[in-house]
Amino acid sequence: MTKPTLLTTRGPTVAEVNLRAFRDNVDVFKTIATDSGSQLMAVIKTNAYGHGVVPIGHAAIEAGADRLGVTTVEEGVLLRENGIDVPIHLLSSTNTSQVADAVAYDLTISVSSQELAVAVHAAALKQGKTATVHLKLDTGLHRFGIAPENAWDFCRSCYHLTGLYWEGIYTHFSSADEGDWTTTEQQFTLFMDTILDLNEGGYNFPIKHAGASTIAIERNDMHLDMIRPGIALFGYTPEIRQQNKLTLKPVMALKSNILLVRELPPNTPVGYGGNYVTSGDEKIAIVPVGHGDGYKRVLSNKGEVLVHGQRARIAGEISLDQMMIDVTHINDVRNGDEVVLMGEQGGDAISARDIADKVGSIVDEVLASLMERVPRVYK
Repeated sequence: MTKPTLLTTRGPTVAEVNLRAFRDNVDVFKTIATDSGSQLMAVIKTNAYGHGVVPIGHAAIEAGADRLGVTTVEEGVLLRENGIDVPIHLLSSTNTSQVADAVAYDLTISVSSQELAVAVHAAALKQGKTATVHLKLDTGLHRFGIAPENAWDFCRSCYHLTGLYWEGIYTHFSSADEGDWTTTEQQFTLFMDTILDLNEGGYNFPIKHAGASTIAIERNDMHLDMIRPGIALFGYTPEIRQQNKLTLKPVMALKSNILLVRELPPNTPVGYGGNYVTSGDEKIAIVPVGHGDGYKRVLSNKGEVLVHGQRARIAGEISLDQMMIDVTHINDVRNGDEVVLMGEQGGDAISARDIADKVGSIVDEVLASLMERVPRVYK
């Protein structure tokens, strides 16, 4: 049996990640945090929204982030094993089966139940440690968190567990991105009133935080002790209304090359199902990107890419590994020419928000959906 050979080349499709742009974005929010007297947590969950959690984690710290936020124990451990020693927060509830690992790697654990608090306490005592934890309050998102009306009873049962250090308390708003300030202000008031009530009982939490990207951008009165921007660090405000409030730089570009150019006569069906039919003599180019790479199939027959700085429309159904594009109107298109699916080329640009608008989604999904098989190239 022959041994597999190591590849010396890579395929044409790559996601270029501009670390300078990312660090510049972090610097914007570091300034915002400093002006508010707050810490900066860089939220790099979900493989840093598809950008690569380890390189992005290092870049965030280099740019001044005080802490990092992820949602899985696996990502927290990966960051620790790659030399990151700042506080790393688990912003989702942790399965009790993973508590021992979270404690062993000194991850800051979000606590939303008595069961989890007891499990973390037991794991910390077993390892001879004191685990750092933050209490999550549910002020209206109704995902994770202790209900405010139950917070007193929870603290009476769990606050004095010797294996726990209650460093912080936090919440997450349900409607801030939508600009629903009435709901958001009600949730913020509930959060602050609950903290005051707990303080009167001797339950104190040094770090209080409530604000993700939208709050960081629009409501400095809610910054408290820490802000937690996520998607904005990667160049996109959560909502278009915020774009004129600060300057951010998109961090990722998605590029490939044309594999083959075909000349097809009129009335030729193209792709699975034949739902695209040539209207005349057309040049159809094949690009090795499909929904298996995380490029949304719903973009079939309506998405666009850039070739020679001009827009080319996707022709037919996007398949698992390829798509076809109509380049009839573009001169001198050849095999190997660059195709930009997201990013800039020749004075034009296609953003993740443009793609999100076409598929009826949000930037977060467009970026985070890009599969691991697409190599990340860091610039």
